[in-house]
Amino acid sequence: MSQKVRVTHVKVKGGQPYLGQHDGTPQYSDDPDTVMRWLCDGWRSRFNQCRSTRRKYAPDHELIPIGDTVTDLTDTQARRACPWLAALPTLILQSPSKLEAVEWYSNVKRRKTARKQHRNPGRMPRFKSRHHDPLTFVCWYDGGRNAVFRQVNKTHGIVTITGQNPVGFRAHGTRWRIEIHVKTSQPVRAYTNIRVNWTDRTLVFSNPPQPLDAALTGRAVGLDRGVAHQLATSDGGFIDLPQAKLNRISEEIARRQKAMARKALLAGYRSQRDYRKHGTSKRYEQEHRQVARLYRKARNITMDWAQQVTTRLVRDYDFIVVENLNLQGMTRRCKPKPDPERPGHWLHNGQTAKRGLNRGLLRSNLGLLRSLLEYKTRLLPGKTLATVNPAYTSRTCIRCGYCAKENRESQAVFSCVKCGFTWNADLNAAVNILDMGVRAASAGELSEQGMDYALRAVNTARHGDATRGNRALFAREPQPSDISPATGIPRL
Repeated sequence: MSQKVRVTHVKVKGGQPYLGQHDGTPQYSDDPDTVMRWLCDGWRSRFNQCRSTRRKYAPDHELIPIGDTVTDLTDTQARRACPWLAALPTLILQSPSKLEAVEWYSNVKRRKTARKQHRNPGRMPRFKSRHHDPLTFVCWYDGGRNAVFRQVNKTHGIVTITGQNPVGFRAHGTRWRIEIHVKTSQPVRAYTNIRVNWTDRTLVFSNPPQPLDAALTGRAVGLDRGVAHQLATSDGGFIDLPQAKLNRISEEIARRQKAMARKALLAGYRSQRDYRKHGTSKRYEQEHRQVARLYRKARNITMDWAQQVTTRLVRDYDFIVVENLNLQGMTRRCKPKPDPERPGHWLHNGQTAKRGLNRGLLRSNLGLLRSLLEYKTRLLPGKTLATVNPAYTSRTCIRCGYCAKENRESQAVFSCVKCGFTWNADLNAAVNILDMGVRAASAGELSEQGMDYALRAVNTARHGDATRGNRALFAREPQPSDISPATGIPRL
């Protein structure tokens, strides 16, 4: 858990911080922007020093450093060898070593798990870039030794970072402090460290995770993941991304990318890649930073939505069933089709249409939803996540069980050609997914952990309130033949 606040302005008080040396001349400054950039550059430099000690396998299966040079220094040695680190606060200088190790070994574990599941393991993390990565630094709180927050009024507070200049460089003062003024919208909870993003002018308080309400509900749900609707539930509802907000961000990205392309063309280069190789203008770099900021904003919106949705699902349901989708195969490029009559030419392979589908699948972050559900159900006792084969879930009628591709009239409409049942196609698939999960749980195909809770949730779903479809995009009024005379519940 974390709390993000907006940085309004920064003040440097006390002595002037010692920033290092330039051509043998000590450099001092009390300019807020200069001091904040010095903290970010010093933190990035120390992080890359820790990262340089990592190794990788060469083509001949020998371990070699991941970079050109290895800087294996302790914090004290780094202060002596690098003048720009001499006055860096201790709790800022100590944070890169732990954060780098956590990032590195978590990726090692992720790649190992992905290989076992026959998924793309991805690559290991690299060095922090001076030009491409945002200006950031992390400072430990350590029980109030540094990065202390003080509430000024209802909507504003101050985070104070203290430090002192090393011996021999105290001509402009010994102790100094940096006051970061932030705008808050809620009370700041207890935190362990702060992360400042000077590029976006934001500050994040890292809070200990709050306990999650794990009360058992005895309910089960099937989830159909897709592009038109990110989630369709077997209860008859849709859970969608904030598409209007994301579309506005996409339009702004496209507008700025066109402006970047025009600047490269006016400079006399055929592509932006050639333009960047030979040096770009300040306006071009400004547009590039704005595009990167918009991409981060869209990614943060998607992550926040996914976290809230998965937490709500885990709280409301004990047994959750999702499809085991091969997302890597679904987003793979179409194979080229050579023209047999004209060697060297190619036939249309549908890649243009597939590109739009791939973009929608990647934007929906379907894999993120599953991974969040996996770890949240593991953390809470009594919560179970099951995966089923997605084959024919969107073609099978939930009333009569007839399966045919003709049942799927369109992306949104399901109409059974045998019994005439009509419903939303995504909701129909969600009910089929739940039923497959029910059969898997009844047959004992799930792990023993949480089996009792899963079966109890399945039994509740079988005999509970079957009002599926009341929140669908369109709904068909139940016919007399659909109503069970014994229970009065529609037959599904």
